[in-house]
Amino acid sequence: MSDTSTEHTETIFDRYRLSDLPGYGKTFVGIFTALMLLVCLWAVWIFYETKGKISQGTQPAYMQVDQVAVDSAAISEEIKQDLAEMVADSEAVHAPVWDSTHAGEEHRLDSAEVSRIALLALAQQQAALDAEKMSSESNFGHNLELAHTHINGQTLLFFAIGLVFLFTSVSPTTKRVIFWLFGVCIVLHVAGLTGQGTHWLWDDL
Repeated sequence: MSDTSTEHTETIFDRYRLSDLPGYGKTFVGIFTALMLLVCLWAVWIFYETKGKISQGTQPAYMQVDQVAVDSAAISEEIKQDLAEMVADSEAVHAPVWDSTHAGEEHRLDSAEVSRIALLALAQQQAALDAEKMSSESNFGHNLELAHTHINGQTLLFFAIGLVFLFTSVSPTTKRVIFWLFGVCIVLHVAGLTGQGTHWLWDDL
């Protein structure tokens, strides 16, 4: 009676396994894997910033804050002081208009006019704040994309150079130190690029 069972053919993957690598080899593989996970993390972060973040305008009604109350509270103290002086001064008038119709005639400020001036000042202040916020978000988005490009390229270089370095005659301890040094430097560099322009610490990194 013939044996119909098929014998297992040994492949190169059976002869070489990650678990059989020396300690410094496992360190290299571990750091490279962690860097690749960070590459994916930065990609997800970019997608969230560009597509997944919910803006104030797209929030449902129950999540929206009373913008009028927020704006009124946010008005600067300088504007509040100017408005208070206008209201308190019964002699406050418009700057005279010198034309054939008005001939420099002065018009007193009433409460409605003071309210209009307050709304105009508030709108200008809000526009300046929105412009500053958009500029900050634009810079952060640029930093994030630049950081992702760098961690992509540097992880590839880490793998290529590290693979060659793995087979050199350098001592195992030195190999571990070099692998950790380069891996940590890549992470710090990418973190610095992401936060560039927000704090001196990120700029130094």
